[in-house]
Amino acid sequence: MARITEMPTNGQRNTRLLSAMMNGTSALKPGVWDLPMEERNVVSYEALARSWKNQDNQVVRPQDRMMSGDEAAYMNILFKNPNIGAWNQLQKSYSLMRQSFLNGRALDFERALASTNLGAGYADGNAMATLNLDTTMTSVLYDNQHLVLWNWLNRVPSINPLYQWTERDQYGSIRGGFAFAQGGVPATGIGAWTRNQAQVCFFGVRRGITDVEAQSGLLGGVMVDPVQEEDRDGAFQLLGLAENNFSFADPTVTDNYGNTVNYPGLIMQMIDGGPLNYQYFGPNALNGQQHFGRAAAGVGVTDLQGKYLEFGDINNSSSSLYNQGKLGSFANLRMFASPNTLTDLSNLRAFTERRLLGPEIPTGRSGMGFVTGEPIPSYASPFGVIPFTASIFLQEVPNGQPIQNGNSDALAPAQPTFTATAHSTLPTGVTDSYFVASNGLGESDAATYYYWVSAANDNGESAPVGTVAASSTTPDVDGVAVAVDVGQVVTLTITPGSSNGNVLTRFRVYRGTYNSINDPNTQIIGHIAVNPNSPAAQSWYDNNSTRNGTSIALILERTPNNMALAQLAPMTKYPLAIVETKVEWLLLLYHVLVIKARQRAWLFLNVGRFLPYVNS
Repeated sequence: MARITEMPTNGQRNTRLLSAMMNGTSALKPGVWDLPMEERNVVSYEALARSWKNQDNQVVRPQDRMMSGDEAAYMNILFKNPNIGAWNQLQKSYSLMRQSFLNGRALDFERALASTNLGAGYADGNAMATLNLDTTMTSVLYDNQHLVLWNWLNRVPSINPLYQWTERDQYGSIRGGFAFAQGGVPATGIGAWTRNQAQVCFFGVRRGITDVEAQSGLLGGVMVDPVQEEDRDGAFQLLGLAENNFSFADPTVTDNYGNTVNYPGLIMQMIDGGPLNYQYFGPNALNGQQHFGRAAAGVGVTDLQGKYLEFGDINNSSSSLYNQGKLGSFANLRMFASPNTLTDLSNLRAFTERRLLGPEIPTGRSGMGFVTGEPIPSYASPFGVIPFTASIFLQEVPNGQPIQNGNSDALAPAQPTFTATAHSTLPTGVTDSYFVASNGLGESDAATYYYWVSAANDNGESAPVGTVAASSTTPDVDGVAVAVDVGQVVTLTITPGSSNGNVLTRFRVYRGTYNSINDPNTQIIGHIAVNPNSPAAQSWYDNNSTRNGTSIALILERTPNNMALAQLAPMTKYPLAIVETKVEWLLLLYHVLVIKARQRAWLFLNVGRFLPYVNS
C-alpha cells in the first residue's frame, strides 16, 4: 500500500485504518503497518474491536469509550513495534483486552442479561446504572410472534408524561359554494382543530433471584443463567400484560393503593359515549355513577350478537373505512382476531365454496373428492387488501375463562360471595336489555344461565365462587343458576370476602350456559372496579351486552396520525437495593395507546363460532 503524505482528517484516518485492518478474510492484516505512524496512533479501540468480527464472529460495541491504562499499554506494543512479533503479540493481547472490556461491562446486551457471570452485574456490591433492554425486547419479539400488536404498532416518542396531539376536524365547509364573480372575492374558509391529550402510564414487573441461585450461577452449577432466564420471563410477562391492556385496559380499576394507573383500552376508546357507556363493564354503582350497557353502536362498531364473522361483514366495514373514515389507502390496515375467528373464516370459505369430507376419488375416475383447507392471510376488499393476524390476547383473561384448578393466585384477595336475580323492570340507568328474541344466529336468548365471580388485584385472581349452601359460608364451584327471559336483566350483588391481608381492586364476572367452570362456553362477561381503600358490596347488572363464547376482532390503521403508541422510554431494567438474601430488579415500560381517528378503526363485538353442522 502506498504511503499517504497528506494529513488526513480523523474520520479519513479511521476509514483508511479500518480498510487496512478489515482487508482479507483474517481479522487484521500486516498491511496496517504500511500506514503512516500518525494514522496508526489515532486508532480507536472501537475500530480495533470491529476489526475482529471476522475472527470469532463476536461483535464488540464499547460505545467509543476511553481506553484504560492496560489497554493503552497493549496499543503501544502494537504500534511502536510494527513487525511480525507485534502481530503475534496482538493475538495474545486481544483476549486480555476483550476480557477487560467484558469485566468492565462494555457490552450492553451482556450487561442487560447479566451475561453468564452473575458477579459482573449483581453480586459485586457496586452501584448499577439503569439499563436499556431494547435488545432484550427485540429478542423476545423475534422468538415470540404472539405479541402481534406490540410488534406491529408504530411507536412514537413522548417527551413528557403528558402526550398531546392536535386533530384536524375539517379544512372548511364543502357544503357551500366556491365560485365568485369577476373582480369579487371568495368566501372565507374556516378550519376546525381539536387539541387532545393522554397521560402516559407506567407499567412494570418485579423479578429477582435468591442468593442460592446467584452462587450456583457463579459456580456454573445451573443449566441456564438464572438472571438471564428471569429477565426473559419478566419481559414475557410485561409485554404480555401490555398486549392485553391494549384492548381491555380500564382506568376505573386502580392499583393496590387506589391510584389511577391505567389508560382506556381500544374497546373503551371505540365505544360511543366514553367510559360511562363502555359496554364491557356492565353497570355498577362506582362512586355513585352507573356504568351501564353499550351505547348505540356508532361508526366503527358492529355487534354480531353471537353470530360468526363473515367476509360480508369485513367488506361492509371496509366500505365505511373508505367512506366515513376517508381512508384512501389500506396499506397500513390490518385485522386482528382470535385464532378461532380466523379458523372459522377458513371453515366458512371451505363450507360454502367446496365439498368437505367427500369420498376420496380413486385415480382415473372422475368426480369431486376431499379437498383440504388453506390459510386465508387476507381479504381483498374493493378498496384494498386487509391482512389477517391471529392474536391470543383478545380476551381479558387467558381463553376468557376462570381459574379452573381451584387454587387462587398468590396474594390474591379472598373469594367473594354474591346473589343473582332476574327481573323484568330495568334498573335505574339501564336503558336496554340485549336478551333478545332473535340474536345474531336467529335464536332466542331466553335460557338458564350460570354465574361465577372472582376477586382480583395487582398480584392475581382468586378462584371463582358460585353457590353458597344454607348451612355453610363456603362457596362451592357450582354456578348460581338464573332463568332469564327475553327483555330481562340480571342483578348481581357481590360482597367482598373476609379479609385475608390482600387488597381488592376488582371483581370479575363469568357466565356460562352449562353448570361447569370447565366448559369452554363459561367465559368472562365483565369486571367491576372496587376501591381498595374502602371495599364494599357492589351491584352489577347483566343485560347481555357481552355474550358467552364470543370474542372481538379489530381492524386498525397504524399510521401515527390515526393511532399512536406513545412511548416515554423503552423497556428498561432498574436494579433494586439488596436488603435481604435476594437480588431483585424492575422491568419498566412507560407508554400510552391512543386512537386519534375512530372513523379509521373498526371493532367487531360478540363474534361467535361458525359450526357448519349446527349453524347451517
